[in-house]
Amino acid sequence: MQFNLLPLRHLGSLLLIITMVGCQESPSPQKKSSVPFVFKSLELRHKQADGSRDWDLNSPLARYELGSRVVRARNPEGVLYKGNKPSFEVSAQAATVLNDGETVLLEGNVKVQQLKGEKVLITGDRLRWTPKESKMVIEQRPQALDNLSRISAKTVLFQQLTQEIVFKGPTKFERWKKQRNYNYEPSIVIRGHNGRWNLDSGKLNAMGPILGHRIVNKSDIPQQLTATSLQGNTKKGYLDLITPVTLTIPEQKASLLAQTTRWKFNSEKIESNQPFTATQERSTYRGNSFKVDLARTEVEIPQKCELNQPGEQLKAEKCIWNWSTEEVQAIGDVILKREANNHITRSDKLEGRIGEEGTVSFSSSDSKVRSQLTIEAGKEKSILSSKSSPPIQF
Repeated sequence: MQFNLLPLRHLGSLLLIITMVGCQESPSPQKKSSVPFVFKSLELRHKQADGSRDWDLNSPLARYELGSRVVRARNPEGVLYKGNKPSFEVSAQAATVLNDGETVLLEGNVKVQQLKGEKVLITGDRLRWTPKESKMVIEQRPQALDNLSRISAKTVLFQQLTQEIVFKGPTKFERWKKQRNYNYEPSIVIRGHNGRWNLDSGKLNAMGPILGHRIVNKSDIPQQLTATSLQGNTKKGYLDLITPVTLTIPEQKASLLAQTTRWKFNSEKIESNQPFTATQERSTYRGNSFKVDLARTEVEIPQKCELNQPGEQLKAEKCIWNWSTEEVQAIGDVILKREANNHITRSDKLEGRIGEEGTVSFSSSDSKVRSQLTIEAGKEKSILSSKSSPPIQF
């Protein structure tokens, strides 16, 4: 026997199709209304006011309690629509439909799978769905996943109409280098509070304080990161760490204090177009901006590079430091001042290598070098070397 109930209270254009395979009868006529009906299949369909499809929910086995207006279903599966086209698939181990569809509770291995775009998967153990408000709340172990990342929080709210995921409480962002694999530690972990992620636009933000760490090698101490807040765009492949930003690299005994900094996670680059200060043991670097290429283990200071270390000060238009090879280049209008004998060296380019206590020992390249030093008061000596001259060590 088949029942078509249209419309149902509280749902407007909800079509309920159920096929009855058996029901229990009570010997007491007064209790008939409380006896649940068991159906071999359940199909709920909801349409929006303009007639377009909103969502479907199906189950192979369901019980309907007339008195309490509650449907209990096993292994429910559903579809959410956007623009009359399938947008998300929904599944769980059990469903409870309250008040003829006012609220739907999904429990056990809950999955909300995006069908297009970034194909984000939202999972949890318990989901409370309010169809009238197009709102889903995941309250137990909620998380959002894609191929490389995982975002988890205490509670996750999914707004179906705006395609926005709201992370409430402590929020953790994890990213793997090649593919999300729980057998390996993520290469990046960032913690914040109360994040938001729009699946249509890709916009992502989280409140601070932001705490993060980056693992390069298992044997290394993780690099530590802090910021006041975070915002970015997953579709465009970047996260902006909001000032002040600090980065600590224990293996190199180095630290960075910067303003708002952009992490381009697809290309493994970190950039800031604002002034910064970096230290490595006894050396201090400054500049108007910086670029870090994580893949090439290289830092570039493209504007107004300054290096201060005991007894020496260097200025150049640009500096490049490779922390793997420990090579340093100073390029463009280079001036190196040494306190000993008031020694001043000018060149188009100087090359150096990081030695003990983080200090850099420079030598000239093939370009012309002019050195000036004071041997005694009032007496100066200038030396001009051509390209054919051997490099001068300072």
